[in-house]
Amino acid sequence: MLFSKQSVPMYLSVWKRMKEGQELTGDAEMIAEVMQGHSEFDPFWTQGEKAFQPQEIDGYMVNPLVHTGLHVVIEKQLLNQEPEEVVLALNALMGKGFSRHEAIHKLVALWGDLYFRSVRRGNPMEEWTYIEGLKTFFPET
Repeated sequence: MLFSKQSVPMYLSVWKRMKEGQELTGDAEMIAEVMQGHSEFDPFWTQGEKAFQPQEIDGYMVNPLVHTGLHVVIEKQLLNQEPEEVVLALNALMGKGFSRHEAIHKLVALWGDLYFRSVRRGNPMEEWTYIEGLKTFFPET
């Protein structure tokens, strides 16, 4: 799982392999791309479990590992076009002037809030609620 404490060694491995210039594929490649887009997290990747703890970065509390994992979830959804509404939402947000990265953050916020709220209640992710949330980003056709 991309958000668990047990995934810390995986993130560290990706970080090291990326810094060594090794070729990465699949989830590792996506994780590396997100890491490259978030240089503010660089100091935490080599600090083990500290990367799994909330950190104050630019005045915000952020968990680098969870934030990176959420980015990967959205990138996978976009790659697979599943749900198809995620692509429409991204395009609509970018059409409103958001950069791709800013738009991804909007999608991350929506998915992450629903996912973690569901998990805390011991329930599965409410996919239909997520899809309805995505639809708020683009007009009905």
